[in-house]
Amino acid sequence: MIAGMTDLPRNPDATTEPVLTVSPQAGWERLPPAAVTAARLVAALSMAPLVVPAGVLGQALFGVATAAAIALAVLLSAAALGAWLGGLRARRVRYALLAEGLRIRRGVCWWRETLVPRSRVQHLDLERGPIERRLGLATLVIHTAGTRMNAVRLAGLDAARARVLRDALVDREGEDDAV
Repeated sequence: MIAGMTDLPRNPDATTEPVLTVSPQAGWERLPPAAVTAARLVAALSMAPLVVPAGVLGQALFGVATAAAIALAVLLSAAALGAWLGGLRARRVRYALLAEGLRIRRGVCWWRETLVPRSRVQHLDLERGPIERRLGLATLVIHTAGTRMNAVRLAGLDAARARVLRDALVDREGEDDAV
């Protein structure tokens, strides 16, 4: 069971959205396994530009045939290293929806914890790139007021979970007074 949620009871108004319960002692949630796959793919693909300098240097020093072999070796090594690091980083992300807001903890060697208070949330976006769409994931972008980091991103969420978090973070305290 995911911490901070019930056994996914259904909202009587909508048949597909789970109801989110917020508890002060909610546990840390992990990203889904598909997020690790997405992070590995993105990190491996981001290493591709290393091939060009390796190829140019290899051609200058050894010739065309050897340069191709060097470029291929650099590409495979860098992609493997990137995939490993990307997967490690994605496995180290935790988040918790609490009464005061969303707490995000991430990091491999140095942990960084960010609290986004509900009162600071200006608006929320859901982003889905091609890899995320293919894997059923989304990135929750929380735009905040008056902070050094005016947008906090939580990538790799399950798309349905991202919608639930987005809806839960909307500050609805003043809506009843406006009517």
